[in-house]
Amino acid sequence: MSVVRDTFLDPSWYDKGINWAARLGREIPVLVDVFGAPGDGGLIDAGCGTGRQTCALAKQGYRMVGADASDEMIAMASSLAKELAVDVAFHVSPYAGMIEKLGGGFDGVYCLGNALAAAGSEEAVREALGQFAKCLRPGGRLFLQVLNFEPMRIELPCVRGPRVSVVDGREYISTRQFHFHDDRAVVTNTTLWHDEGWKQRSHAGRLYPLSLSQLQAWCADAGLRIDDTWGNYQREPFEIDRSVDLIVVATRMVG
Repeated sequence: MSVVRDTFLDPSWYDKGINWAARLGREIPVLVDVFGAPGDGGLIDAGCGTGRQTCALAKQGYRMVGADASDEMIAMASSLAKELAVDVAFHVSPYAGMIEKLGGGFDGVYCLGNALAAAGSEEAVREALGQFAKCLRPGGRLFLQVLNFEPMRIELPCVRGPRVSVVDGREYISTRQFHFHDDRAVVTNTTLWHDEGWKQRSHAGRLYPLSLSQLQAWCADAGLRIDDTWGNYQREPFEIDRSVDLIVVATRMVG
């Protein structure tokens, strides 16, 4: 078996670790319900990656803006939008620069799939929430989804998956293993595929394992009122000891 190790979320391998048909099937109906009918303000996909959700919502009639700190991700997202013939504005922007780069007055901002945790530190997460709030119009909505890290801390080993995707006719099988060290989670994504024998590619990186209590405090600091907390995309109530996901829906307060 050949083995390759490189940095976490390598753009050229990002889509190979995700079953996009299943993921979009979970996410898009809930996002449409939360944000309501397309409005003039538009939506921001914060940490948009390769732009799959951004383009899917553009096809639903929303004015979409995608932002990601990786210029490679943005290049791939722009190519996808062109391929799908949808009008999306993609920008290279870290969370800390969003209001300067994108401006304000948006109807909604969403940040999915641990993209907020990928900010990497308490300071960076708090800054991101402040930027999301500034980009929203009063009454605009914020949708956040990360893993529920609290029960994962005591799992040994802590593994998520397998996830299966098919890209260009080839099947890829991925798992993620999490190792917790105080205020960080080191996550290793391992992808297997068969091409004249089994091959393996591993990506490693760091997440900040934020909790609901932190989100509650930091959203309040940013002028965001939390309306709902769910444990999955079926909108079941969040249970700290059992839920797989931590999903927060918030509204920017007036003033």
